[in-house]
Amino acid sequence: MIHTKTNAKMFDKAVEPIQSALGSAFTWLDNIYGICETIIDKKEKKPYKSANYYDKDGQYVQIMPCEELGNFAFFYLRDPQVLGAKDKLLVKSPLSLVIWYDVAKVIPEYDTRNTEQIKGQVLALLEYLHLPYFSITKIWEHPQNVFADFSYDPTQNQYLMHPYSGLRIDGELLARMECPSVVRTGDSFSFAYNKGFDI
Repeated sequence: MIHTKTNAKMFDKAVEPIQSALGSAFTWLDNIYGICETIIDKKEKKPYKSANYYDKDGQYVQIMPCEELGNFAFFYLRDPQVLGAKDKLLVKSPLSLVIWYDVAKVIPEYDTRNTEQIKGQVLALLEYLHLPYFSITKIWEHPQNVFADFSYDPTQNQYLMHPYSGLRIDGELLARMECPSVVRTGDSFSFAYNKGFDI
């Protein structure tokens, strides 16, 4: 299931083509979330930071490795966000895409734990999209790194050991702000995301 926001704007809108491509290419992904919020709660009297997606039912869904969510992908932004040097309506932000999955549900038994095959397919898809507003800078796949921005301890459970695995793809994402006239009239955003991203 692809989770998108109603009338998505800026970065939420920019990740929608990636969500759609992931859903079409990898039917083993049970849930593909858009940009998640980082929420800090208390757990056992200690700060606990997690990724959360605000769904259309008005509820936060915590996105962490678990069987209930199935195989999933989600995005999150990091500070700072920077305005374009030439076009002040463009905003650039660091972005991470996290994918977590049960290897046994993705690849045949005779290719047990061929995570390199899965990683290669994901990277090839992102390259094939040729999105001028999205670029990849780093790839993380060691258990301690995939969820490093959150209070997830891979030593406390087996969700990043066989048959489970995950990877984090870091990059940069560009989004365009709506011009004031569009905001006032309430018209839909008319700029194509594949044009005008020269900063």
